[in-house]
Amino acid sequence: MGIELSAETRSVNTKQHLGELPSFVSLIMERVSLFKKLDYDANIDLDQLTVNEYPLGVGLSPHIDTHSAFEGSIFSLSLAGPCIMEFRKYPEGGWLSKPASNSDREVEGSGSGSNFLGKAIYLPPRSMLLLSGEARYAWHHYIPHHKVDVVKDSVIRRGSRRVSFTFRKVRKEPCQCRFPQYCDSQR
Repeated sequence: MGIELSAETRSVNTKQHLGELPSFVSLIMERVSLFKKLDYDANIDLDQLTVNEYPLGVGLSPHIDTHSAFEGSIFSLSLAGPCIMEFRKYPEGGWLSKPASNSDREVEGSGSGSNFLGKAIYLPPRSMLLLSGEARYAWHHYIPHHKVDVVKDSVIRRGSRRVSFTFRKVRKEPCQCRFPQYCDSQR
């Protein structure tokens, strides 16, 4: 809602304006405004909303939200079932498909000699994730396709479905972020 997001290209066409954000998210937007106190870079003038539903066992493909399409912080509200979101940062911005574990670690990628730093966080229902700064612009994030997650020898069963509301600000100017090796508009 707001401006249409193409899931295939992870970009927006600013000419495809779908209207204002729906009124039912106004309470969520009030809560988002509280993040301004925590993160001086947090842009709370959000104009794009993506709502996704994930059935049991379905995750989210690895990605960095497109720099050229969106500016500033990204807010994602998790509803219904819990999950683990994993993050990876590669030295030169590359992505290797490799299974991840559920704890902080530095791992050497096999075959290419690349290293990556990995982190994982638990997203319980009704939690808000704020991606800003380096976490927003330089770390790939994803949710593995699992029915259960294992964290420190504890099994966390996912709900029958997970719903996320992701709020963004559509970029109108070229990206000038501090992470050009990860930036699609500075390569």
